Amino acid sequence: MTQNREYLFKEGERILCYHGPMIYEAKVLQFDTFDTKHPKSGLTGPHYLIHYKGWKNTWDEWVEEPRVLKFNEANLNKQKMIEETMNKKNKPSVKKTVQDPNIDKGKKRRRDRSIDKDDLVKRPKIIFNMPEPLRALLVQDWENINKSHMNVPLPRKPHVGDIIENYRRWRKENNGNQDSLDGIAEEVLKGVLFYFNKCIGTRLLYQLERPQYREVRHKLDHYENSQIFGAEHLLRLFVAFPQLVSSTNLGQETLNVLKDHLTDLINYLNEHRKEYFLEEYVKLQS
Repeated sequence: MTQNREYLFKEGERILCYHGPMIYEAKVLQFDTFDTKHPKSGLTGPHYLIHYKGWKNTWDEWVEEPRVLKFNEANLNKQKMIEETMNKKNKPSVKKTVQDPNIDKGKKRRRDRSIDKDDLVKRPKIIFNMPEPLRALLVQDWENINKSHMNVPLPRKPHVGDIIENYRRWRKENNGNQDSLDGIAEEVLKGVLFYFNKCIGTRLLYQLERPQYREVRHKLDHYENSQIFGAEHLLRLFVAFPQLVSSTNLGQETLNVLKDHLTDLINYLNEHRKEYFLEEYVKLQS
């Protein structure tokens, strides 16, 4: 490590920072430059230890400089634009169908987010009851990678796109082709694919998986992440969803509808886990 450079951001500075596809308000706690690859980001160069406003200290992390933005009007507008774009892409049918009395208040909270220090904490939340077999798979997944130094072989088949398409057909068959909420369900599935494609490289990988990720993205750069990864990484997305949706302006009633559809998908994964989840991982290349 070395500090023979001028940093763009200072200790204690109020900033904005990318976390996945979203931008959050944060504060710089420390900074340093890494001549060798940083153990968390896998990159060299200047890094900042940042704390996300309203988040627990366990979310503090070292991030590379390109993820950090100045706290100014232009970047606040970028933050707002990303939030609005994500909402439009992922949940238009939910907003049209569900009469949500909290939408106007949600918009007001979003405008005032830089003022209310507890803004993120107070927002409505979405919590899943993960079936026990899937919990066990999450634990085994962690141990395979971080203790046994193994990887999920890529590309996976069936991949996430296949699973979503299979679920789509399964849902249609089990509802007798008369699903009254089919429009909402379709938007939720589009949102799952969107979040997965955007978040796999920033939120859903363990550190030991990052070299494999860079290699496979280089070889298969014409594919979406959802065409490369499978159920093991899709399951991790459901663990990340509570934080991902915490930045939206959706009211609790709308989130309950979203939760119902995602829970249905989780239960489908659980019922078909023998078809989708690996029995054996592969050893990391030395």
